[in-house]
Amino acid sequence: MNNRAKFLETNDEQKERINKVRNLFSELYNEIEIKCKPSRETSLAFTKLEEAQFWAIKGITREMEEE
Repeated sequence: MNNRAKFLETNDEQKERINKVRNLFSELYNEIEIKCKPSRETSLAFTKLEEAQFWAIKGITREMEEE
């Protein structure tokens, strides 16, 4: 299977870091929901945050592959 398509196992330390990243992004999502009225711009902010969260987590899961 192509490495880009396969599921990558994570160790306990990586899982802990992934959960920390998720929690930090969750705080950002909550702040935006509280402070910003619904709008196209708010929707774009959420989309960009989701993308950043995805790439941050992807970076953690791909670490072992690079070593």
